[in-house]
Amino acid sequence: MITFFRRYFYKSSFQKKLHSILGFYPKDTALYKIALTHKSLNRGKATDNERLEFLGDAILGAAVADVLFDHFELGKEGFLTQMRSKLVSRKTLNKLAFQIKLDKLVRRQPSETSPSIYGNALEALVAAIYIDKGYDASVFFIKEKLIKPHISLDSLVGEVASYKSKCLEWGQQNKKVTKFVIVKSEGKDHDKKYTIDFYVDAEKISTASGTSIKRAEESAAQKAYKELILA
Repeated sequence: MITFFRRYFYKSSFQKKLHSILGFYPKDTALYKIALTHKSLNRGKATDNERLEFLGDAILGAAVADVLFDHFELGKEGFLTQMRSKLVSRKTLNKLAFQIKLDKLVRRQPSETSPSIYGNALEALVAAIYIDKGYDASVFFIKEKLIKPHISLDSLVGEVASYKSKCLEWGQQNKKVTKFVIVKSEGKDHDKKYTIDFYVDAEKISTASGTSIKRAEESAAQKAYKELILA
């Protein structure tokens, strides 16, 4: 008992906060600090979370596929693929990051305010768990700490996975020419912002901005979806 309290009180504040999220104390604390460091703080060294984000994305996709395969026993390949897209979408990951209070640990420049920072950090965190504790530990975290407490898989069925896909499908069905046009690109590499217009035939339907072309297109499509399909 004395040993336990000694170990606990000698843990840093960062380690204790990580423990409250992960359910365990990490072996390699420095690895988790990198996972939670946004590229806006990069000083020309490999000290941000982009590489870990890449790895975490793959692990997350595999774990989510496993969960969906077990949960929807009669689900076909197309349905399972759509459900996986919903679960690993930036919107879902951003929301999860806030729900587990990961946003309190992410290090970034104060000027960097994009919500996607936190979803990216969550992917990097998954990779850090994988490197530090192994694949089984990372999958356990995804299933038991993220999906089970915070996501209703059955409720997710009716949500739109990709507004861009919906708008493009609408265009094909209605024999309309749809296109996304980049109208502005501004900011430094670590703080890029794109503005996209979405057109149907020659008419501009919506405009949106994002930290990547893909995100800006999805935001523009979401606005257009409300105008074209829900109207």
